Amino acid sequence: MTRFCRSHREIGREYAVKWVFSGLSIILGGCSQIETVLDEIGEPTLSPHEAYVASLEQAGLQGTPLVTQWREAAVAAVRHPLSIDPPFREAVFYPGDDPTATAYIVSIKRGQSLQAILDIQPTDTTGIFLDVFQRSTDGSLTYVASAGRGSRHIEFEPRKGGTFVLRVQPELLRSVRVTLSVLRAATLAFPVQGRHMRDIGGRFGAPREGGRRSHDGIDVFAPRGTPVVASTDARVSRVQETKMGGRVVWLRDEKRRHSLYYAHLDRQFVESGQMVRVGDTLGLVGNTGNARRTPPHLHFGIYARGEGPLDPFAFVDPPPKRLPQVPVDSMWLGSWVRLGTDARVEIADNKVVKLESTDQNRPDRPADLTLIPRHTVVRVISVNRHNLQVLLPDGSLVSLKRASLEPIEAPIDHVVLKSGQSILSRPDPEAAETLELESGKSVPVWGRYGSYRLVSPIPGIDGWVSTPG
Repeated sequence: MTRFCRSHREIGREYAVKWVFSGLSIILGGCSQIETVLDEIGEPTLSPHEAYVASLEQAGLQGTPLVTQWREAAVAAVRHPLSIDPPFREAVFYPGDDPTATAYIVSIKRGQSLQAILDIQPTDTTGIFLDVFQRSTDGSLTYVASAGRGSRHIEFEPRKGGTFVLRVQPELLRSVRVTLSVLRAATLAFPVQGRHMRDIGGRFGAPREGGRRSHDGIDVFAPRGTPVVASTDARVSRVQETKMGGRVVWLRDEKRRHSLYYAHLDRQFVESGQMVRVGDTLGLVGNTGNARRTPPHLHFGIYARGEGPLDPFAFVDPPPKRLPQVPVDSMWLGSWVRLGTDARVEIADNKVVKLESTDQNRPDRPADLTLIPRHTVVRVISVNRHNLQVLLPDGSLVSLKRASLEPIEAPIDHVVLKSGQSILSRPDPEAAETLELESGKSVPVWGRYGSYRLVSPIPGIDGWVSTPG
């Protein structure tokens, strides 16, 4: 049976303030006023996350330990995000008594969008923030987008490709379980009905006319008469016949400020000024213009004012959308487990730690790794297909492989308590003393953290004792 040392954590005097906050969070949860607040990362923003911070400031709570920990968790998460490659799915537990945030770094090409979807338990919890930041080449972060307050979905389409960080954090004192799904998506529909990426035979930038020019689009080969369709909602800006493109149709995509170019059509079915929706037929595949000696195909191009032609490939290439299953380890979410083996970690900002290899023979292993010994107690925060993220008792976040952890099912040792020794709510000399036992009592030890041991002085009640050496 997995043990969970919660009883004494809840009754310690340092946690009394949380019960005061619980009523306050209901009041703050209804705050909808947005103010400009300077965060530690990026520029002044109008995000719901920072509006919530402003509410805490207005309530006079900004300097309290719990609020400080919540803000530090938000900043630390985006500075040390988990690198992911969508489609990605992770089960996450955010403990209300230990403010936590998670962040994920992902690359997005121009022409793709980033989608994040939250499945939240309990379902009536709306106080959760979804924010997106762009990371520059020097590592700095700029806020770019947020989900609306109470929204469980965000879709972000950057004007240009780059590296982006997605952060998820609930309000204070909200214990929630979340299944996070992250996807990339193509922003345009494929321009030829019933055809696919494998039907592209001419790529952007390929040499033409002996190298005198380059190919400014992609060629989609299909039988003559196959419908050519609008890739997005747009306005028909031109319908004409030219020497090079033959019968062509131009669409103006005002949302992205792009012009879409359909060439070599056999027939045209639209008129200038007409509004079309994605999937509407614009014409039929042909080989008019300078394509008379080639098989029927559509030349599809995208042009941006001031930039010229763009590579359409990523705009119409649908990334895989099959999300991985959440591992069975998700049953550990929120539970305390322990390390079954030693682990070496690199400490960052004294708060966030990143797992490195424990292989002593690896020459690239950093020399300044810190050993986390076997039987260290950790709390499982998130589970995905590859690893788990766990919290150490001091609040440090660690990414670990599943094989390095084990449930707390059997004691690792016994310890005899000294005269007047107290049981602490957490492994910290300033923690609350929750229970004092008589000397000479032998109690089971379930795990450790530094010089502290997790013990059960009374069946069903866990706490920490200091046992130097």
